[in-house]
Amino acid sequence: MRADEARVLRGFASTQTVVVANPKGGAGKTPVAMLLAATYGAYRGGYVLAWDNNETRGTLGLRAEAGASNGAGTVLGLLGDVDDFLSARASVGRLGRYVRPQSAYFDVLASDDAPGRMEIVDGVAFGRLHAALSRFYRLMVIDTGNNVRAANWSSAVWAADCLVVPTTVQADVADTGLWMLEHLQRMGRDDLVRRAVVVATCADPAVDRAILAQIRQLYGEMVREVVVLPFDRAIQPGTRMSYRALSVRTRQALLRVAAAVVDSLSVGDEQRGEERRAAGV
Repeated sequence: MRADEARVLRGFASTQTVVVANPKGGAGKTPVAMLLAATYGAYRGGYVLAWDNNETRGTLGLRAEAGASNGAGTVLGLLGDVDDFLSARASVGRLGRYVRPQSAYFDVLASDDAPGRMEIVDGVAFGRLHAALSRFYRLMVIDTGNNVRAANWSSAVWAADCLVVPTTVQADVADTGLWMLEHLQRMGRDDLVRRAVVVATCADPAVDRAILAQIRQLYGEMVREVVVLPFDRAIQPGTRMSYRALSVRTRQALLRVAAAVVDSLSVGDEQRGEERRAAGV
C-alpha cells in the first residue's frame, strides 16, 4: 500500500486523460470512473475531474454525491460557455457553476439530465471541452457511453493517455470488453491496448471463480494489468456513491487500480518524451 500511495502521487508535465470504456451496459463503467477519480482526489488533493462523456444522457451525475447545482451544471451548460474557458480571461473559479464538488476532493461534470433536451455531444464538442478542461485539471477520468461509433467516443479514445476497461465477472460482459480492445487495435490504438488496465468488479457476493480466472488469463494476454475489485454494497446499482462509505478492502483495491494507471501513464509520458527528443523538440 505504501508503494502504491507513492506511485499515485507521481507528477506529470501535462494534463493526463484516463478513459473508462466497455460498450456493454452494466459493465461498471460509471462506478469505476467515479471511484477512480475519488481515489486520486483523496490522495492527490484535488485538480481531478470525473467527466460523463455520454453522447446524450449518462448516469454519473445520478451516482455522484448529491449537491446543489443549477441548470448550467452539466456538460451542455459548459459547452454553451466553452469559448469563455478557452480565452485568456478564463479562471478556475468560474468552473464552480458547472461541476459538482465531491467529498473526496474531486469534481464531477455530469451529462445533461433535463427532460426533452435532445442535444448530442459530438466529436468537435468533445475536443473543445477537453481543450478547455485541460487548462484547469491535472487528471481527468472520462466515463463513456456504449456506442463505439459515436463521434465523442472515438474522440475520447484518441485523446486518452490510458484506457481502463471495467467488466463484471460475467462472460458476456468480459467478451464485449475484449471485442472493444480488438476494435481499438484496428483503429490504430494498439499502444493504448497494451498499456490498458482492466478492473474486474465482483458485483455479487458469490463470485464464479472459473470465469474470473478466465478474465485474468484472456485480458492478461492483451493489457498491462488486471485488478479485481471486491464486492461492496456501497457501490450497488442505482445508489449514490461515496468514497468514505467503501470498505477498506475496496479502497485498497482502488488504490491498486490508481497506481497501475499511473504506471501506464508514466510509460506513455516517457515514450512521448523520447519522441520529442528524437524530433529535436
